[in-house]
Amino acid sequence: MGEFIIDVSINFITFAICFIPLHLSSPAKGILEKIGASILFAGIMIVGTGIFISSSETLKSYIYVILVVQLIILCIELIFVLWSKSKGKSTILSILSAILAIGALGIYIYYVVASFIY
Repeated sequence: MGEFIIDVSINFITFAICFIPLHLSSPAKGILEKIGASILFAGIMIVGTGIFISSSETLKSYIYVILVVQLIILCIELIFVLWSKSKGKSTILSILSAILAIGALGIYIYYVVASFIY
């Protein structure tokens, strides 16, 4: 039961992280909005595929590390959202958010691949 809860948590945290770059991009900035939409689309595709193919029967230490790292990235992204609400949307926040989201997707891909290897 614990494996399932952690697996679902990692999936939904990664999915939530992929929404934030599009939220932080200003509609006036065309390229940043396209990057945010691309990250969202890639996140939907990768997490959707990962839900079906990743399954862990035992809890390994790398799962806990990935969960903690994803939670840290989500907290940083939420701080960016709060910061953009108080200071206004900025280009640097959009870029940093996109970089963190791409990193989170890379970590998630490692998680799915590692569930087959280990």
